[in-house]
Amino acid sequence: MSPLLPLVSIAQLSLTTYTLYLSSLAIPKLLSYEDKAKTASKYSNIAEEQLFKTRATQAASVGSVLKDLLLECEMNTANTTQKLLLTLLSTSSILFTSTPRSTTLALAGVNIVVLLGVREYVGNFWNSKPKVPLPGTGDYNDAVGLTGKIRERQVWLAAGWGVMGVVAML
Repeated sequence: MSPLLPLVSIAQLSLTTYTLYLSSLAIPKLLSYEDKAKTASKYSNIAEEQLFKTRATQAASVGSVLKDLLLECEMNTANTTQKLLLTLLSTSSILFTSTPRSTTLALAGVNIVVLLGVREYVGNFWNSKPKVPLPGTGDYNDAVGLTGKIRERQVWLAAGWGVMGVVAML
């Protein structure tokens, strides 16, 4: 194992934590519009679809990043099956200290695909959502901006996985 791997893992964990923090700011801002959106969805299929997509994209975004943190909390699990499941669910490399290099590289690739795939999915919905220049929409506008920042961090997390894959091969 390369001595750089723990350093890359710490950087990845820090970025993961910050990205989850951004999500924790964005979601309550969107929830403040939930009642209005539910009411509108009773009268409009488009509003109902938008409400569903808002929920789905935010959940997917958080889920893709939350798996980073899961492994950090469970990294001392002794059961090999549990380690494998946690590794598949996580984007952290701390567990990789005893994982074969080829497995580390494969998991890095899977996590890159997941992060970038979710980023694209979220972007397909949120890129068409401009900030609304009306009074009373400040929280919505903040949530749109925070979602953009989260998408940027997903690229950095994917890049971190690329670095971890390369470092693990050293």
